[in-house]
Amino acid sequence: MRIISILLILLLLSGFATAECFDSDNGKNKYEFGGVTSDGETYQDTCEGENIQEYYCSVDEVASYTILPCVNGCEEGICQIANEAPKSYAAEGEEETNNTRLYLYIFFIVIIIGLYLYYFKWKRRK
Repeated sequence: MRIISILLILLLLSGFATAECFDSDNGKNKYEFGGVTSDGETYQDTCEGENIQEYYCSVDEVASYTILPCVNGCEEGICQIANEAPKSYAAEGEEETNNTRLYLYIFFIVIIIGLYLYYFKWKRRK
């Protein structure tokens, strides 16, 4: 019985021991250079072509990273902010597709309203 009690106490105490993780730019902040220190290791934000490999502390307090897009490019581990138009533009024809979808939604909404009015307003009067 005593061994079970000791094992139970050790099991409970092990749940309170958490890993420590520190993020110098406070999370997924691609416009500020930073790094993460976890378990004595340090990882710094780096550029991956036009994208950034952004390090952050996960919910489990473990150093993690994600790849985030940088519209105006990446330099020295920071996404660039520019006053000019972004480097990447929507592909040609994409705007037409979005407009077509909008017109289809409007068309279906008008049909639904028309059916509602026909069945619940005008048909009941007859």
